[in-house]
Amino acid sequence: MDKIKQTEFNIGDEVLIISSNMRGIVKSIVSYLGKGDNIYLVSVNNKDKMCIESNLRLSKKKNVDLNVNIRDMGINFQIEDRIRTIIDKIDLKLTDDPSVQLLNACKLQAYLAMNDDYEDTDFKIGDSVTKNELYHGLVNGDFDSIINSYVFSEILKKVGMNVLNVATKSEDGQFYVSNLVLIDNEYYYFDVTLEAIVFQENGAKEEDFVLYCGALGKKSYEQFFKPLCLLDFNDKLSENSLPNNISREDIDIDIVNKMLNIGIDVDE
Repeated sequence: MDKIKQTEFNIGDEVLIISSNMRGIVKSIVSYLGKGDNIYLVSVNNKDKMCIESNLRLSKKKNVDLNVNIRDMGINFQIEDRIRTIIDKIDLKLTDDPSVQLLNACKLQAYLAMNDDYEDTDFKIGDSVTKNELYHGLVNGDFDSIINSYVFSEILKKVGMNVLNVATKSEDGQFYVSNLVLIDNEYYYFDVTLEAIVFQENGAKEEDFVLYCGALGKKSYEQFFKPLCLLDFNDKLSENSLPNNISREDIDIDIVNKMLNIGIDVDE
């Protein structure tokens, strides 16, 4: 059966985003995860957002012209420049050393959870999922679990690390995305979105930052988030089965934070 026929909405449909009560146009179908869990790229007020099917309602059928924005080349440079700036600022290393890879992931999660240095722009970039999610996450500071996990994975991939985006269901049944990072032959959960929430709830003081939501094994993380499958935003036909080498145990949180305190200064 044609996968597109299994989706609730088609490209060009006008939909209502239930959680925000805003209307937008479906620009592409990003992932086919089954009824209610399919993911769409929706254009809302000239900004593109990825939305889960269960959070959408059909407003009306409508065909749209998805023109490539003439600023695409400039956007590419801006995205790459932003990623390079972050890599240089927090000194991420290209390495095969598991301890340094662990430090890379922890430093990036800490930075993304605490960072508030963003620009206020509002324009359509084009119909590329990669450009839209990276741009609005890196430059505008758009905040949701899909964008956060995607930004996290794309930055770490630039320093040669093996990072996966994993779709989950939270305790209250909500769709949620986090990351799996390969460290010394086992994958560990990293959750930028939850880390940022904890940071804010603890007073949002950089000098008091403690990393809680990284280097987690399935025993602790999967109590609260049930993994469904992998998401590859750049390749819709890629393998989406979960790896069988997800660590059962966490990496010791005290060790993680001692490494982090030595290896990062967010004010540099």
